[in-house]
Amino acid sequence: MTCPLCGQRKGKRACPAKQALICSACCGAKRRIEIDCPQDCVYLGEHAAGWEGRESERRRDMLRIAPFAQALDETQAQMFFLALVGVTAIRSRHALDDALLHQALGALRKTLETRSRGVLYDHAPEDPRAVALVEEIRGLFTSQDEQGRPVAADDKDVLAVMSALETAVESARGEQAGGTAFLDSAARVAARFAKPREAAAARPLIVTP
Repeated sequence: MTCPLCGQRKGKRACPAKQALICSACCGAKRRIEIDCPQDCVYLGEHAAGWEGRESERRRDMLRIAPFAQALDETQAQMFFLALVGVTAIRSRHALDDALLHQALGALRKTLETRSRGVLYDHAPEDPRAVALVEEIRGLFTSQDEQGRPVAADDKDVLAVMSALETAVESARGEQAGGTAFLDSAARVAARFAKPREAAAARPLIVTP
């Protein structure tokens, strides 16, 4: 069984928080940050009482995320951080790395830029595995009104968020710190911005006036 957190390695450790078998690498790197470990988890061991002090990791995560939201207005910034929650939820359902995410974000950004010029054309990512991802990301910004009719966030706001996210992923990939460096940081930041993560991720990310 593949680890649901990284989607790459074999899951061998029974994680009580995720109710799934996860790999030892994700268990070691994400405990108490992305994973809400219970105090009696056997894999916490001597770290059970003092795992909170990973400040260097927190600073690195924020450097990968926060600077790219600074140019956004208040509504767009809110959408940006909520999008991290949505992307983290998508990752939990699919094998996803930074390269695929970058392609999907780029394709959606190009589609929105084309639409802003009055041309309706959907740009497709080069990797076919990213095609469905484009639609899932687009769906994060769609909701329903009281009558059940679809309501989408303003294209201008979504375009700004897509551009910021795409640039953030590109920057993280430039670090050559692993194929999921951005996604790992995004998951930890999302965990601090939305509690519980699962409930927040289930909600659409459209911001209404």
